[in-house]
Amino acid sequence: MNALLLLRSHMNTLYALGTVFLVALALSALQISIPNVIPGFELLLFGWLGVALGRLTLGADGCTNGETADRSDRIDAILKSVAKLLQTQASDHEAYSERLNGANSRLSQQMDASPVRDIVLALIEDNRHMRNKLDHVRNQLEESRLQALQLRNNLERAEEAGMRDSVTQIGNRRFFDTSFAEELARSRRTGDPFCLALADLDRFKLVNDRFGHLVGDRLLRLFAEILAQNVRGQDRVARFGGEEFALMLPGASLKDAAAAAERIRQVLEAKQWTLGPTGEPVGTITASFGVAQLRPNETGDELIQRADERLYDAKAKGRNCVVADTAGPTPPTTRAPRPRRVANN
Repeated sequence: MNALLLLRSHMNTLYALGTVFLVALALSALQISIPNVIPGFELLLFGWLGVALGRLTLGADGCTNGETADRSDRIDAILKSVAKLLQTQASDHEAYSERLNGANSRLSQQMDASPVRDIVLALIEDNRHMRNKLDHVRNQLEESRLQALQLRNNLERAEEAGMRDSVTQIGNRRFFDTSFAEELARSRRTGDPFCLALADLDRFKLVNDRFGHLVGDRLLRLFAEILAQNVRGQDRVARFGGEEFALMLPGASLKDAAAAAERIRQVLEAKQWTLGPTGEPVGTITASFGVAQLRPNETGDELIQRADERLYDAKAKGRNCVVADTAGPTPPTTRAPRPRRVANN
């Protein structure tokens, strides 16, 4: 079992060595004209090379997006180095061909050098064929490099799509979990404040029941736009679950975070919502906010719980308000945590 784990942990190294071996074999094949002896050998050789490069590009299962991009950068650097090597080889062959042409010109002036001249002409022709093959290999290698870059971009877009909410087009719960962990680690490392605000649309179920889920989805998208347009560049917003949203405010004090939530609440309250085609009034849509700031030695779950409790307090006060947590420690609560709703991805 240990041997299998050791082998698995070094699979990328084995694939890298295999790729280098295939490149070396390709160069050797071109020099000794193996493709002329074995039909289809060149295509088979590049097929193996493509498999090895593909494995190196994709890497092991379960890699993060950053690890995939880093591995793709290393593959790109390897491919560039090999292409540069092929370019050097082609230049050397070009110089060698010029020297042979010079020798041929000198031999042509000698009347008794006809056999030697024929040999030089044959060498020149062989060198030309080899140079053409090297150019072909270099072009195929460059094409493989571009395909590897395209694959990396596709993986990055797929990763981004997997962290974006399909209804609101902002970050989904997966995005929140990842970003929240990053901001917690940064705050603990730098000592800068970090605040979390949870927002919940008031009586959203009544809107869905009266006007339908299409209208409800439209309101969710518009509220997400208001959130994104009224935060700072370093802040992050995400759909936390159902009609509940999260605002992560790194570097903001509790007072500043509460002021940001209040500004968003006022913008939302001031809008008059109507149905698009008919113009039927939907009425005023409001939201409640709970805000909390990370405390020393506090876990992320504890911060989320405190923000959620303040949101619960805002609902209990009549909704459409912002309730911020106190700066100091609060007594433990016996209130059962509210069930979390998961946003549709």
